[in-house]
Amino acid sequence: MARRLKVMMTEHLLQHLDDAGDLLLVDFSGLKSHENYEVRNELRSEGLSVSVVKNSILQRVMEVKGTQFPDETYLGPLAIVLGDSDAITASKSIAAWRKKNRKKMPLKGGVLEGAILGPVEAENLTKMLSVQETRAAVVSAIAGPLTGLVAITQNLLTGIPGVLQAIADKKKEEGE
Repeated sequence: MARRLKVMMTEHLLQHLDDAGDLLLVDFSGLKSHENYEVRNELRSEGLSVSVVKNSILQRVMEVKGTQFPDETYLGPLAIVLGDSDAITASKSIAAWRKKNRKKMPLKGGVLEGAILGPVEAENLTKMLSVQETRAAVVSAIAGPLTGLVAITQNLLTGIPGVLQAIADKKKEEGE
C-alpha cells in the first residue's frame, strides 16, 4: 500500500475516532459475506457504524490517541464499532446479533468513557445495564417509595374526616 494512502487513511481514522466517544473492537473472521452484510445493516439501523481497518493503521492511530491495547488484540481481522450510543448499548446489539445468528464474532477490546477494555471486560459489557436502563432503574427506585408515601398521606387525609364524623355520631347517640 502506498505511503501517501496509509497517511490519508490514518488521518481519516484519527479524525473519525476523535468525533466518537466509546468504541468496540470486534473480530469479524469466520463471517460469510452475506452475514457480514446483515450484521452491518442491523448495527447501522441501531445507529452504529462498522469499519474494517488495517490492523497496523489502527494500532498506529491508537498509539497517537494514547490508547494502548495489548498486541494480541491486533491479531486477525478487526472491525471498529462506533456510534451515537455508548459501548454498553453497542455490545448488547452485537450480542443480540450473535445470539440470533449463532455466530462467534468475539469482542476483542474497546474504550468505555476513556477506559481501555480488554476482551473479558468488553464481553462483560453485554451483561451490564445500559445508560437508559440504569436511569430507568434509578427513577423507579426513587419513585416507588414516593408513591407509597403519597398513598399513605392520602389515606390519612381521607381517613381523618371519617374518624371525626364517627366521633360526632357517637357523641350524638350518647346525647351530648
